[in-house]
Amino acid sequence: MKHSLSVTEEFILMIMNNETGYFYQVGGWDLNCAVIGSVLADLSLQSRIDTDSDSLFIVDRKNTGDPNLDLLLKEIVNDEQPRNTQYWIERLAIHAETIIDHTLERLVKNKLLRHHDGDFYTINEAMLYSVEDNNDITHDDFVKERIREAIFTDVIPYPRDMLIISLLNVCDVLRFIFLLDEDTETRILQMCQLELISRSIAEAVKQSIITPAFKKLPISKKIPSVHMVGLMGSKLFWQGNIPALIAQVTKKHGPVFYLKTPNGKSLLCAAGIQVNRWVHRNARKMMTSGVYFRELEKVCGASGLITSLDGADHFRLRKVMGSVYSEKRFFNKLDHLIRLTRDFMAEHDWKKGTELTVKRDMRLLINLQMTNLMVSTDSQDVFEDLVKWKEGASNTFVGHLLPSWWMKTPTMKRRFRLLLQFIQRIEQNHTPFQRTGKDRELADDLISMHHSDPQFMPEQNLPFLLGAAPILQSIYLGDVLGFALYEMAKNPEIVQRMREEASALFDDREPSMEDFTPESIDVCGRFVLEVLRLYPVVPLQVRTTSNQCAVEGYSLPIGKQVYIIQTAAHYSEECFPDPYKFDIDRYLPGRAEHRSHGYSPYGLGTHMCVGFNWMKLQLAVTILLMLHHYDFASLPKSHKLQFNPFPTLSVSKKLKLTISDQLHKLPA
Repeated sequence: MKHSLSVTEEFILMIMNNETGYFYQVGGWDLNCAVIGSVLADLSLQSRIDTDSDSLFIVDRKNTGDPNLDLLLKEIVNDEQPRNTQYWIERLAIHAETIIDHTLERLVKNKLLRHHDGDFYTINEAMLYSVEDNNDITHDDFVKERIREAIFTDVIPYPRDMLIISLLNVCDVLRFIFLLDEDTETRILQMCQLELISRSIAEAVKQSIITPAFKKLPISKKIPSVHMVGLMGSKLFWQGNIPALIAQVTKKHGPVFYLKTPNGKSLLCAAGIQVNRWVHRNARKMMTSGVYFRELEKVCGASGLITSLDGADHFRLRKVMGSVYSEKRFFNKLDHLIRLTRDFMAEHDWKKGTELTVKRDMRLLINLQMTNLMVSTDSQDVFEDLVKWKEGASNTFVGHLLPSWWMKTPTMKRRFRLLLQFIQRIEQNHTPFQRTGKDRELADDLISMHHSDPQFMPEQNLPFLLGAAPILQSIYLGDVLGFALYEMAKNPEIVQRMREEASALFDDREPSMEDFTPESIDVCGRFVLEVLRLYPVVPLQVRTTSNQCAVEGYSLPIGKQVYIIQTAAHYSEECFPDPYKFDIDRYLPGRAEHRSHGYSPYGLGTHMCVGFNWMKLQLAVTILLMLHHYDFASLPKSHKLQFNPFPTLSVSKKLKLTISDQLHKLPA
């Protein structure tokens, strides 16, 4: 039988859970040992090593050409002491994450896995089942079918299949993949004893997994305490630049610390590129997000929203939302986006001499776009009240900066009624007759999900998702646009380069989706990336530890809220040289400073913003359209921007800019 996949690749495919978008829950150390065992199995099958009950020894020292195999083979070759298999599994376990990364990349490249935003992976069933004469990967190579046959029939399994079954058995995941009865479990145990290599490697993995010393966390460092009062001497504190301030704290005190507030609270904080890397890979197993948002959900009459879901339900909802914010869906609405933007400029009488209140006007502009594109309903007349309700709810139930009675005041009750009225408008605009022949949007997809699975998408969740979600998006994206307008006023040389891109797109014609290539909006695209780096409007995320874990040598208490300030790395010299400089060349191919876990303006890992690709395109189109029609008065380099840090990062409401010239008339 011909095989084109390694044992390691087939092992990874077997433990991939399509429902959750990642592996079945195998403990970190357990998984590492099993992965190393699978690589040793590959070396054994290639006759590079041999094993018995007492030792592992080299048969062939030559490189295999496979980076995973050669990584381990090199270490074994360089050690001249006689060692057993368990020793090497435990010694080499440090390389398991690298091997997993290489294997996932290779499986995605070969189209056996699909990679989804948020570091999710699913099996590409169509490719695994494809049978082509010129394709090395055939139906016979689909490991799950072979393992199923080996377990549930009387066929004699191949040696490599017994290796995989043995590894899966010691990790205790076979029962999650297949429905096993007592007879089948007995057959599995018998198979695990048939081959010496399988028995040797599997037993070594098992012994490593159950060794008590490796089940305990190492001696952890003491978490330092930082008093907020002591930070008040920093200019960054008074400027409101939370990410930059936390970057200074981590440089002095380390990546994990307690922040002592004046009211006596201790906030457990974590920041820095190593923390970001850990969260990206491990938070899905160690932390939950639901506890933090529970009170906010309650006041909205909802439960199980995307921000508070974890595991399979979270991944399922992300897949639906991913289609809502797809690039294809964006370009289907491109003409509408351009028309809405010009309508806003005309309605608000943008012309030479017009003074813009940056925070308010940019939020209103994005709100007109978002509510019309996502729910085909205008909310301009109630938007500012809805923003104040949202910010009050966030400061009360998320940030705990306001007392709980605040949301029961007459003013906040009135604003909540306006939210309900806005939701009513959406419902009136989404009858079957109203939506006939219309392009699909967020509201259509959510309502369809409710009808198809009312338990997963209950009616009580629709009001928040339909009404509040577009408002939240308007705030976040509007604030990014506010920061972008500020940097446009500070960098006239970059503005001129972006205006050249705008002219190529908008002069004497209306652009189509084919015109918006990465090359045609290169300068503007890099400008947006740098705005998002310097001014991350959602600078942190909050998780609750649900399992024992250690980050950078610090043991985090179970059940503790952790404030992960992932954007502090944006101001780290390690990630971004001269971090306070606005430099769009950071994103040129030769530098590509954003290609690391240090760049995270839209979250980390499983809770990465599902619409960030849409967001970047929407910002780019809006900025280029603004620059095509208008020029803005420049600000002096010495101008100091004031931030509003709560509940999200935004420009000060006092910031105003003047339109210095109108370059092109708006279409009638």
